[in-house]
Amino acid sequence: MSFSELNQEQQAAVLAQEKNVLVLAGAGSGKTRTIVERVAHLLENGASGYEIVCTTFTRAAAGEMRARLEARIGREAHKVTVSTFHGLGLGLLKKYGHHIGLRYGNLTVYTPLETETLLQHCGEQLGMYAKGKWKHGKKALDEMFATLERSGEKVGTALPYYPVLQAFEAACRQNNAMPYYGLIHGLVELAEAGKVREFTNWKYLLVDEVQDLDLMQWRALKAITEHTEGAELYAVGDLSQSIYGFRGAVPEYLQNLIEAGALTVYELRSNYRSPPDIVSAANCLIRHNTSHRVIEMRPMQAEEPRILSRLMNANSAAIADYIGRGEFFHQTPPAVLCRNNRMLDKLSEELTVRDIPHKRIGKRTSALHSPLFVKANAALKCIVNPFDETAFILAHKGLGLDAERYAKIRVQAAEEGKSCFEVYRNSLRVSDLESMPTENSTVQDAFLWIASGGYRFDPADGDDGSEYLDWLSNFINQFPNTTIAQYLDWLALVDVQDEMPAKDEEPGILLMTCHASKGLEFPCVIVAGCNEGIMPSKQAVKAGDAGIEDERRLMYVAVTRAMNQLILAVRPEKEGSDEPPSRFLTELGLNK
Repeated sequence: MSFSELNQEQQAAVLAQEKNVLVLAGAGSGKTRTIVERVAHLLENGASGYEIVCTTFTRAAAGEMRARLEARIGREAHKVTVSTFHGLGLGLLKKYGHHIGLRYGNLTVYTPLETETLLQHCGEQLGMYAKGKWKHGKKALDEMFATLERSGEKVGTALPYYPVLQAFEAACRQNNAMPYYGLIHGLVELAEAGKVREFTNWKYLLVDEVQDLDLMQWRALKAITEHTEGAELYAVGDLSQSIYGFRGAVPEYLQNLIEAGALTVYELRSNYRSPPDIVSAANCLIRHNTSHRVIEMRPMQAEEPRILSRLMNANSAAIADYIGRGEFFHQTPPAVLCRNNRMLDKLSEELTVRDIPHKRIGKRTSALHSPLFVKANAALKCIVNPFDETAFILAHKGLGLDAERYAKIRVQAAEEGKSCFEVYRNSLRVSDLESMPTENSTVQDAFLWIASGGYRFDPADGDDGSEYLDWLSNFINQFPNTTIAQYLDWLALVDVQDEMPAKDEEPGILLMTCHASKGLEFPCVIVAGCNEGIMPSKQAVKAGDAGIEDERRLMYVAVTRAMNQLILAVRPEKEGSDEPPSRFLTELGLNK
């Protein structure tokens, strides 16, 4: 691919001269190609690869962009930073976190279970958590942390749980650890202190999927550009595909920038992915959204027969039967997209009963956040970051400590000014210490240590450890010679799209949520549960117009994943049911 092969819209976007550019790119319009050519254009006009940073929404998308850059510009691509926002935060905090109060050395990132464990520990010390219950209820605590995560605001300093927040943040600093959202907060803190500019050469910021940034990510961008002379922002996205409001995404922020004239807007309207019928239906659907700018796509493919259809009375069993018959365009295995995980689980059960091979995207990610996996990984976190007291709380039983010995270690650690893991490690016999991996050991070393009994799994967590060891073995096969520290960094940024089959794997039937399909494409797509109360959800209907627009964008994303064939499956209508066919079918032009 070269510049001359771009269409006129893409060429105009690549050659944009303005300092703050927004490329509104419709589905299948070649936005990644446009970003790659923009990087090539910058390099050809004197920029250094070290000055360019490209952010993506998922690690998989970052890998795809990195591969395309290498194919387009060769070795210069290795100088370009390509990462998710959270990946940028992790990399910078490991190197420069001491400027904002972190320790030198390895930083660990908490899963939700580890975050909850530390919160409960802080609550117990303050007399606000006992016997599995919060003194003032859990809702107020969750709301306080949700506000903090999304906006960085520490509201409600007079509220009863504010001391818990203070204790939690102090413990994170002491442990040299942070929750997942802390990666963005730390990035903001470094950026607003001018440290990102001081320690990097970044000048050209290219941001993919800009419509799904949250307020803290926007703050990071603003701080980096304000501290960098001549900085340029090149944002690419599509407001019609903003589907992560529940994670804090603020598409209205981008819409406001557009209306204020803060960004020069270019549009990519040509859809190269889907046949005309699918493109036309998607246009008809999203046209009903009025709160944001909408791209009217132009189909570039030839028309195909039987590419857009409804499947009525399609519960999970009926969809499984339909898949089993294999009546698909070009005999291509479908990707089935569902609104929620419960529907995916049911469909997976039905396919399994019929001995139909399939892959459930998201299953492994859920396992990685289970107690079995979190506790075993916590033992490795102790090895890499011995200051992480929360990891030690979770791992101490697996390390062979009963309640009495654990209590003695905590007392000794306090008396000697050491961490609990340091005291534990110093108490080991020479043979046990020699068999324990170090932070520079490989994941293979960790596997052998755990398999030989260095870590003991708790049967109460539902498995004897074979599932975890199988996972670790597969990881080693995929990433040989990876160190434990590198493995933990990989885990910190895990995403459901990491589970997608590799390009050289045989394509098969895939099951995933509509949200997980963002940015992907498939020859054949089945959207399951096209009913009121499912898509749109009951919560969205109760929320009114804003909720319906959110759900319409989600349906739009699902529909525009299809390259050749789209099947919209409608569950049976039961007497007295409040789940008739979705209003979106009418808006797509299919309820006729």
